Amino acid sequence: MLNRVYIQILDNPTHWALETEKFAEPVQNQIITEELKSDLNYNYPSVVSVEYIDLFSDSEESFPEIRDLLQQGLINAPVVVINGVPKIHGGIPASLIKTEVEKIISSGPLH
Repeated sequence: MLNRVYIQILDNPTHWALETEKFAEPVQNQIITEELKSDLNYNYPSVVSVEYIDLFSDSEESFPEIRDLLQQGLINAPVVVINGVPKIHGGIPASLIKTEVEKIISSGPLH
């Protein structure tokens, strides 16, 4: 059985809209996430899940550490979390995410 890969794109669209008056960035992040989801589902059906999460409109109890880091300005949204581990922040680089997915899948089955 292949390792399952769960990717979460944690974004803060409210932050962008309030501080920079840019409404296009969060929408673009959602579109990029959907394109990534389609691509990965095509290449790895039933193995990879991709989810876009608005950190500040979803459950207030989700990802408290990441919320704190964002509020302190120590990291930038969006944050890419793969199998529960924050891997990338400040963008959604599809090529890096695909490389991480391939590493996980090629590492062998979970025991």
